[in-house]
Amino acid sequence: EFESVKFTHSRGFFKICLIRRIVTNRAYRHSLALKWPKIRYFCPMRWKDLPIRYGYCILIGTALGFIMGAKTYLPFLYWGETSEYQWQRYFLPHFINNTLWGFLVPVVFYFFRRFPIARGSSAGMKVKAFLASFGMAAFHEVVSNLVWFLPMDLLGIYPFTDQELNYVIGAFPSALISRLVEYWIIFALFAAIDYARRLRDKQVELARMESQLSSAQLNALRLQLQPHFLFNTLNTISSLMEISIKDAQKMVSKLGNLLRTVLEKDRRHTISLRDELLFIKSYLDIEQVRFQDRLDIRYDIDPATLDAQVPSLLLQPLVENAIKHGFARKTGSGYIQVQSLRLPSGTIRLQVADDGKGCTASLEQILEKGIGLRNVIDRLKLIYKDNYRFSLRSGEQEGFTVQIELPEVKPEAPPTA
Repeated sequence: EFESVKFTHSRGFFKICLIRRIVTNRAYRHSLALKWPKIRYFCPMRWKDLPIRYGYCILIGTALGFIMGAKTYLPFLYWGETSEYQWQRYFLPHFINNTLWGFLVPVVFYFFRRFPIARGSSAGMKVKAFLASFGMAAFHEVVSNLVWFLPMDLLGIYPFTDQELNYVIGAFPSALISRLVEYWIIFALFAAIDYARRLRDKQVELARMESQLSSAQLNALRLQLQPHFLFNTLNTISSLMEISIKDAQKMVSKLGNLLRTVLEKDRRHTISLRDELLFIKSYLDIEQVRFQDRLDIRYDIDPATLDAQVPSLLLQPLVENAIKHGFARKTGSGYIQVQSLRLPSGTIRLQVADDGKGCTASLEQILEKGIGLRNVIDRLKLIYKDNYRFSLRSGEQEGFTVQIELPEVKPEAPPTA
């Protein structure tokens, strides 16, 4: 079903015309209302549009009517005058008044949507909202009097005489003020619900935009890291060509397999530690071809950490840093240790250490010189905010030790049939 919607700017400077489809998706209709507030006033109201189910509105009105009516009995009970209590005179008017509001809630909601009085509404719209409330209060008072007096008169319980008519007319202004107050209480309730819904939608939209921004930044950082890793590996192969062409060919073959693994990975920013360790082992196989028997790789992996989710390509820059700035400067043999441990606090500690020459530079000075470590820290900040710990220890002839502590995140369980 299609409908033409037109509205004109209040000063007549421009006119907006659009054709939109009336959809049954409530979230989509509300998103349109957020973008173009005036559109919603032309949308046909449906029962499902009520922020509170109509049946619940009636039940709430009935319950309030019963409570307010029962309250009139308490003074008679307190003073011991219960024999003088007339339920049709004291209880029934309050019960009818509140129950009727429960039935008229959709009309109040229609006026709330049709005549908004929020900031930015014109003075004419506010006048229309007041006139609507005045008419609604008068209608309610007339109907509630009919509902009360008509059965009472027909049943002979409370005959409707000229005296009663004069009483109703005389009390009408005072009753009308009470009905106006009740109307605006319901109107304010709808305004509060609408404000909460708009705030929630804005928060959801903001969270979605922040997620998209973080995802884009992570993709950029990962794309930055992959060429960095590739160029360093090709540099290694180039240097090996002068020593052993056969070993260089082996390294090219291993590099091809490694790059295939990188390119075939999906776009998830986190993977299991098990998969990350497989990637690191493939990378270190290439380095061992370069250094032959001089490089000793040690793994100390806690089995409880293998399924934990970690950022992809997290360990590779750490291992590369250990080789480039630690082991490669040594003339003799050395080792690189990769360790993981699940701590009692529920966090995962990852550690990469070497026994190279090390250095006395500060962490800030080290980060200024290279891409890998800075890239790791930037990604940790994006994924974990402040919920992580990164430390680097080094000293002259003491090697490098890098520790990272991350919150333990298990992979999502697959959906069951």
